[in-house]
Amino acid sequence: MLFNLKQKFEKFDENWRADLAKSFSSSNKKSAEKHAFWIDHEFLRVLYHNNFQIAPGVFRSNQPSEKRILEWQKEKGIQTIINFRGESNQGAFLIEENMCKEIGVKLINIKLYSSKLPEKEKIFEINEVFKSIKKPFLMHCKSGSDRAGLGSALYFLLVLNAPIEVAQRQLSFKFLHLGGWTAGILDFMLMEYRHAFEKQRIKFLEWVEKSYHREEMTQRYIDFRRNSHWFKIPR
Repeated sequence: MLFNLKQKFEKFDENWRADLAKSFSSSNKKSAEKHAFWIDHEFLRVLYHNNFQIAPGVFRSNQPSEKRILEWQKEKGIQTIINFRGESNQGAFLIEENMCKEIGVKLINIKLYSSKLPEKEKIFEINEVFKSIKKPFLMHCKSGSDRAGLGSALYFLLVLNAPIEVAQRQLSFKFLHLGGWTAGILDFMLMEYRHAFEKQRIKFLEWVEKSYHREEMTQRYIDFRRNSHWFKIPR
């Protein structure tokens, strides 16, 4: 019964998003707002934004609403937004994309996952984006905890040349990141680099190029969890 309900809900959501994506306009904007509010949990983000400034001109948060995007531009002068959820037909994304076009904020869509390691090429793509991005800029995911946390940690490593232990703090409960659960695979990636750095003093991008193998690291993380570390935060 529960499985059937889940299937029906997924089909309902799929059809709703398909209708939104056909032609987003003022006529179906209200529908997109309802989708964002109820399906994408905007009702929770109304209460808490998970906003933080992590460096001069660099901010992180959860999924911003139309109103919050306007506030970011007016109050912080935001020129660019990095959406680590990637392009989609979600109501929240369509609203964000439309608002950014209206007010002249550049929207960059890069798809990351909270419970999967990024591809090697994705890390190099993020590095190139950070090199040329116009500040001030905001990076976000859905909750502002995991994918935004990884993006922030990468900014510390790639741009600020911060120590790995400082970068690791971007994935912490302060930002509602739960490293003892499935998103701990992101902590595990940084832990692996930390161990390599302590042994070899190797730069992060060099480590990614030479030693970062997504499938092998994923298996090591699975083994880590199996060896009595179910709720341990990889550090």
